[in-house]
Amino acid sequence: SIFSSAMECDDMTDTASVNSHLTGSVYPRSVKTTKSRKKEGTPVSKLRPKAPMVSATNDSVLAVTQMLASKRGDAAIITSDGGGLAGIITDTDVTRRVVAKQLPASSTRVSDVMTANPSCVSMSDPATDAMVTMVENRFRHLPVTDDSGAIVGVLDIAKCLNDAISKLEKSQEKGSSAAEDAVKQMASLQGAGGNQAAALQALLGPLLSQAFGGQSSPTLRTILAGKPSTIVSPRTTLQETGMMMAEARKAALVVESGRLVGIFGFKDMMSRAIAKELPLDLTPVSTVMTPNPEAVSPDTTVIEALQIMHDNKFLTLPVCESNGSVIGIVDVMDCVYASGGAEGWRSIFSSAMECDDMTDTASVNSHLTGSVYPRSVKTTKSRKKEGTPVSKLRPKAPMVSATNDSVLAVTQMLASK
Repeated sequence: SIFSSAMECDDMTDTASVNSHLTGSVYPRSVKTTKSRKKEGTPVSKLRPKAPMVSATNDSVLAVTQMLASKRGDAAIITSDGGGLAGIITDTDVTRRVVAKQLPASSTRVSDVMTANPSCVSMSDPATDAMVTMVENRFRHLPVTDDSGAIVGVLDIAKCLNDAISKLEKSQEKGSSAAEDAVKQMASLQGAGGNQAAALQALLGPLLSQAFGGQSSPTLRTILAGKPSTIVSPRTTLQETGMMMAEARKAALVVESGRLVGIFGFKDMMSRAIAKELPLDLTPVSTVMTPNPEAVSPDTTVIEALQIMHDNKFLTLPVCESNGSVIGIVDVMDCVYASGGAEGWRSIFSSAMECDDMTDTASVNSHLTGSVYPRSVKTTKSRKKEGTPVSKLRPKAPMVSATNDSVLAVTQMLASK
């Protein structure tokens, strides 16, 4: 339900420019037409898929990882010689299928380690169905086609979740009922009453606590029980670290003297090690880890963890006791599953799509302490038939100063933001 709600809050924005990133058409195996899907809900286009990063089947794993590292990407669409969709490869695949199997990245063809013939969705398919499919199958990425069958983007589950939550937060601020309707649906699905909810201070405040609070929101200690750990020492080599990560499908926690000193994820392995051709058997993880990561208590609820990941754009969270001892690590999908699963989130997504707020422009006025009137403003009626409105450009919120402010004061304000 969070996914569906967010989708009605958007206006396609970034999707129109995606085609410019492709050098040729990419045709997936199964694409449903607009006519057959367009009446079944808000379309995938509302999710604003990322522009695809494209490589060819005969490219080496090294070349693909270097391309992704240069663009700060984590997944590449792989095309055949004829321009058709051949597969997809992600940062996780690189660790599991290349590092763990000790294959040479420079001479291994990406076609040998990619996921061939991946599932995909059309821009006109129902967005909620796409999101639920990703949750149910634990897909982090899902290729997106246009109505002609050419690949035009990639959905990222973490981005979609963040966007959905942001839209419901804005809806709540404006007094919309869509966010409240979403959590009521979730509460009904999970059997959680409003009076059972604990108060959360961020992630949609009391609305989501209604749906997920109390018995419906387990702690991280609960969901980590019995899970394999991925704890390594600073001196552990990247090869050993990668094999452990591949087995557990989790990022590695670097621990020294019982204390967390770093974290090393799948994207780190791809961008900081493989793409830079570091010798995995000789390089200690401490040289490429992210030092001193933030950690949370094992008594943190999964909804509070989602809140933290949303607010900080984290994909994973280390979990440590108050005395510093390391418990384990959770990711976005762990929390999504533990707080309702696919059907529970369907109602939240659906509600988020009903919160249309003309993207970010609706909140601009909150930055002003008084009214600001430009010299010439044309009415909606006089302009709406003359082309796509400026709102589609998603203007930034203005940073405002007064005429009698000093240049120093203005520059300090700008620097602080």
